[in-house]
Amino acid sequence: MEQGPRSAAGQGVDERALLDALDEAVVVLGPDGTVVRSNAAACRLLGDPPAGREPGSETVSLLAEAVRQGRRSFDGPHGGRWLNGRRVPLPDGAVAWLVRDVTEQREVEAALREDRERWTRLSSAARALSGTLNLRRTWGLAARLTVDGLADHCGVTLRTEGAATETAVAGPGGGVAFSADEPLRPSVARVLAEGRREVHDGVPPAQARELCPPGIEPDRAVTVVLLPLMAKGTCFGVMTLVRARPYGTAELSLIGDHADRVALALDAARLHDRQVRMSQRLRSALLPPALPEEAGLRLGAAYRPASEDMLIGGDFYEMLPDPSGGWVFALGDVCGKGVDAAVYTGRVRQALRTAAVVDSAPLAMLELLNRTLMSHDQGGFVTLLVGRPEVLPDGAVRVRLAGGGHPPPLVLRRGGDVETVKVTGMFAGAFDDASFEERDVLLAPGDMLLLYTDGVTEARDDSGRMYGEQRLVRDLGTCAGVPPVAAVDRLMQLVLEYLRRREHDDIALLALQAWPEGGP
Repeated sequence: MEQGPRSAAGQGVDERALLDALDEAVVVLGPDGTVVRSNAAACRLLGDPPAGREPGSETVSLLAEAVRQGRRSFDGPHGGRWLNGRRVPLPDGAVAWLVRDVTEQREVEAALREDRERWTRLSSAARALSGTLNLRRTWGLAARLTVDGLADHCGVTLRTEGAATETAVAGPGGGVAFSADEPLRPSVARVLAEGRREVHDGVPPAQARELCPPGIEPDRAVTVVLLPLMAKGTCFGVMTLVRARPYGTAELSLIGDHADRVALALDAARLHDRQVRMSQRLRSALLPPALPEEAGLRLGAAYRPASEDMLIGGDFYEMLPDPSGGWVFALGDVCGKGVDAAVYTGRVRQALRTAAVVDSAPLAMLELLNRTLMSHDQGGFVTLLVGRPEVLPDGAVRVRLAGGGHPPPLVLRRGGDVETVKVTGMFAGAFDDASFEERDVLLAPGDMLLLYTDGVTEARDDSGRMYGEQRLVRDLGTCAGVPPVAAVDRLMQLVLEYLRRREHDDIALLALQAWPEGGP
């Protein structure tokens, strides 16, 4: 112990002083593996390794194990600290073990690793939230992804229709449950009103339940954090995070960033949800009406917009009750396609409903429609046919038709002959002095009147050839005796086969068949 492997007479005191001055713990082992000497840092960190004995239970087990296994280093926990040791060979077969306390370094590394994992988790959550615009799905995801590392429980409260609120709650199991907040917790109402974060550390269970939305009922002291969900300067929701241990400053900053991302995703989903609901309401008002039932008549209709995504387009048919009894029908085609055409179609149909109340005579309705459309100067126009059927005592049906620049209707006689009905007239909505024509069509029992839009006759095949009126007449002739529903379905099928999935215009078909009780 008085002389080390490199010691010489008179140098032992200086070596010991030098070793004791080091921050690293140093333990020198002789060639036989026994402790030759150790410095002051080793005594503080490892105990006092006894000289002349091999490192054992009286010293740090990490060192003893590394020596026994002949390893060159060790790294691990000891007595609440984290030690790192490495072996340095010395002359004459001795070795020195240099041991450092790396506890703080490991804590910093662990904190950085945990922080990196959180950010990675947050990035994954943000990607997941941005992957859907479904409000309910985004809402539930926000709660579920938050309990994946940021909280033991999470509630996401949003304002819904009117002043109502609803909360999605996720817990350790990963499931999400929605519940209405009645009455709204004062804490959540406060954050909604003020848009300010609240942090409550170490609150007992009873108080925590008062702070949390329904569905979160802690059974021990917890930390509760309420975060506002903001969009365009307005607080539209609250995230409630509950965890057994408090949040540090860095974690509060992290969950604040997470709440901002959740708010961004939820606001986009709320906007999309509103647009979808508004679109559905508009579509429901523009979709074709149900066909009426009337003794002596059978009806059939088919409709296919140019854009199947929209469900509506510029072609339409309408069935209007006649205040004096019976009903009036119309089939038309407004200029243009897409949303603008659909909007104009809605105006035309509304104007027709008004005209039917004033005067249900087809010609009078067309004239009133034209005046109405011209008064608004919408820059559009419409071709259409308006008709009023009358079932006669002998089972025949007389149809009074008025035309406004629309393709002529066809009559399929019971025997299979097809006749074109000449009804001329001008577009409606294009000229103040537009004139229209009216005439009667008589349908014997079994005869069928077909109205169609030019989406049928102008459908084109691979070479650009149109389906045409001649082909329509031929195909309609094959439908003699069949119900109108089957006839329009058959014609629509033939047109679509002709198109072979190519783009097409809106298509509308409406058929009326004289069909007295018991058939012709």
